[in-house]
Amino acid sequence: MIATSDVAVPSAQGPQNRRGRTTILLTGVALVLVVAGAVTWRWWTHPRAFSDLGDSFASQPLPLADAALSTTVILPRVDGSSEEITLDDLDVTFSSNTAEAEATFWVCHMATGEEPILAVEQPDASCSDIEAFKSPMRFEYGSAPDSDYLFVTITPTKQGVAHLESVDVEYRRSGGHLYQRGTQAIRVDRMITVR
Repeated sequence: MIATSDVAVPSAQGPQNRRGRTTILLTGVALVLVVAGAVTWRWWTHPRAFSDLGDSFASQPLPLADAALSTTVILPRVDGSSEEITLDDLDVTFSSNTAEAEATFWVCHMATGEEPILAVEQPDASCSDIEAFKSPMRFEYGSAPDSDYLFVTITPTKQGVAHLESVDVEYRRSGGHLYQRGTQAIRVDRMITVR
């Protein structure tokens, strides 16, 4: 007589357990790949090459004829190698614009010994050459003085307040940055009061 406890009965759950573990492993790998792809896509389409301006500026009440103000949007790098960036589009965000100000963008090509534009009325004193922005435009982003500056001129058209909050810069980076492209909002915070 054979005892039933001594006979090995093949388990029907062995292959099912392996399939279940394989399914869980493949699902985990797929999830990691999807998350990595989403993070990479976000990085590639949301470049952060530029820094926000760290200060604010507010004018005293000015007459309309003297109220135009030019201010830097993109300063040169503090250090690092130069990079050629292509600017595709620029757009302003006013938190208040009762002065119905218009915004015009310019690229300033600096020369040795010139000071950066911060918030001035006449930027031509700081630039060896100024070009009106025209899309697409090459922008040499390097360390001063071998760098371009992007600045905006805010021109009120009537009495009121023009408070420029930020500038959206749509751009493409070079091959060294895997041709990143996208839009970056740069905080500017400049206010003009027209009396």
